Order: sequence, then structure tokens, then C-alpha cells
Amino acid sequence: MTGQKSEGNMGKILIRLVLLIALCQGSIALADSVEAKVEQHGTSKYLEIIGISSKVTDHLLTIHLQIKNKDNGDNRGYYRASWLDESGEPVWDEEAWKPLLLHGNQKMNIKLVAPTTKAKDYKIEFSAEENYRE
Repeated sequence: MTGQKSEGNMGKILIRLVLLIALCQGSIALADSVEAKVEQHGTSKYLEIIGISSKVTDHLLTIHLQIKNKDNGDNRGYYRASWLDESGEPVWDEEAWKPLLLHGNQKMNIKLVAPTTKAKDYKIEFSAEENYRE
């Protein structure tokens, strides 16, 4: 029985080691918390960021956003990224707002790539034309 436990523990250690190496090389996408990474400008009635992840590819931070239109009609929104260093300081000029149009019940995937290798973190700003009144 001890041999089986030892082999099981070795397997777990090997899996952890492989994951650690992959993380260090930036080849695994990390699911980020929408609440932690997105600054909402108003509360959108219909558009929602339902997923966000990031990884480093060729030394550049890459973000993947998934946005969903919860309505049957077309809805417009706007987004932009702030690229930050390890301490949260900006490493690039403020970006212009980028428009998006989602048709009824559509999901959209957006890929953003940092403009500099100095970017180690990010913040997304998001706004929609149709917001709840606050």
C-alpha cells in the first residue's frame, strides 16, 4: 500500500511541477476576475463581460475578453485597456475608446495585446450606451 501512495504523491508532484514551469513560461492563460480587472462606467442593461483571461506570449501581455449581449436587439458598447507595470503604474499612454456592436444574443471575443513588454498587468474600462439609471 505504501508503494501506491508514494507513486500517487509523485504523480501529483510531477503535475504541479509541469504547471509551475508552464506558468513561468507564460504558456497558460489565467482566468482573471472580471470584478478585479474591469472598471464599469455605469451599469450596462444588456452588455456583460462574461469572461476575461490573460497570458504572456512572446513577452507581451495578451488579454482575452468575452462579451455577451443579453438582449434580442443590437447594443453598443465601448472599452479600452490601461497597461500597467508590476506596481500598478501606467507604462503606456491612455488608449482611445474602442466601439463595439453586438447583435441580439451575440457573444464576442476580443483579443488585446500590450504595446510594450513593460506591461505586466492591466485594467479594462467598459461602458455601454444603454445603462441602468443609478
